Amino acid sequence: MGGKITETWLTKTFLTSIFLGLGGFLYGFDSGIITSSLALNSFLEYFGNPNAPIRGAIVSIYQAGAWLGSASVGITSDRLGRRKAIAFGCAFGVLGGALMTGAAHVAMLIIGRILVGYASIPALALGVGVLFIKESPRWLCLKSRHAEAEKAFRSYHHNGSNDEWCREEFRRLQANIEIDLQARGCLSWAELLKAPAFRKRLFVGSFVWAAAMLSGISFIQYFQPAIYATLQYKQDQQLLISGLYGSVAPVACLVFLLFVDRIGRKKILVFSALLLSLCYLVITIIAAVFPARPGFPTNEAAQRGLIACVFVVSANYLALLGPMTWIIPPEVFTTELRGKANAVIQVLHYSISLVITQCSPIALAAIFFVLTNALCAIVFALVYPETRGKSLEDTSEIFGDIKRRMDPELDEVNSSP
Repeated sequence: MGGKITETWLTKTFLTSIFLGLGGFLYGFDSGIITSSLALNSFLEYFGNPNAPIRGAIVSIYQAGAWLGSASVGITSDRLGRRKAIAFGCAFGVLGGALMTGAAHVAMLIIGRILVGYASIPALALGVGVLFIKESPRWLCLKSRHAEAEKAFRSYHHNGSNDEWCREEFRRLQANIEIDLQARGCLSWAELLKAPAFRKRLFVGSFVWAAAMLSGISFIQYFQPAIYATLQYKQDQQLLISGLYGSVAPVACLVFLLFVDRIGRKKILVFSALLLSLCYLVITIIAAVFPARPGFPTNEAAQRGLIACVFVVSANYLALLGPMTWIIPPEVFTTELRGKANAVIQVLHYSISLVITQCSPIALAAIFFVLTNALCAIVFALVYPETRGKSLEDTSEIFGDIKRRMDPELDEVNSSP
């Protein structure tokens, strides 16, 4: 039993993925820290009691910095390689963290957040550690560095007894990359929109991120203390509820691991969006029927119901829609499309997040997210293909881009000695 678990889970590929997951930790750590900070009177007094637009700017400027990074990642990842592009981005995280640590006023705080502040130590560990990880075999093949690519591929997949499998899989990888390159040539930014198959891939990979931001999760994560304040909770109660809210994340993500490959991607997306829409509808109704007004008694049952809905929104997003944003794009983007397409979807992601986080403290309106999530559920149901269990090569048939040319080439590869 122990040997089987080691073979299945503790592979170099799995451990590398865990290490690279530090990038997600940096993002999550920021949202957790800034959320509680905005609820602290000491924090607000230190920075001169910023008004609602300034508080929105403190939060949203992080998204602006991420937008700039996303706009450049297509260039850096294609030209420098995946490893160096990650290290390049981490350098900004370290600098931003240093500025935020010594921030003496709001301007310095904002500049630090532009440079992707907070968590400078994990950024440094990720930036240095990634240089000791093998480069992406697919990227090396795209650069015609086939000997290095095969060495990197074997370092991730060879277990001492699967030489034949490694050879065949690497040949398959080479053949499909060569077919992609022959069919598309050197992909430019303009060509992302020329081919119908690429347009569909780009839409599927982009819209799931747009749906994630339109789900209202940024609104909930960053401004939940403000929501609790409108319910007339005291500061210590706001922080306690925020802390409990943060504990939902690891539990929801662990639950997700239990069924992610047992249920179709499409079903997960549709169900999640519908449930989110329902939760925001309940929040809207409770807030309208039982408003919390200063000087008037509050309905404690209604308060608890509203907070419960906030927690359900979090659990739903973190166990369903949120993880899909990291799963679907890699499943639908071909190798030569991936760098530029990922840059496009992240620019879209942070653009929407920037608008929502800037506007949220000025106009809190849950009804908006009732409509956006309902719309997303319709799009997922009518437009999205099912990609569960499909390899990058298999998805080519789903999108119809290299189906006619793939099979003969692979037959030739598989028949070679």
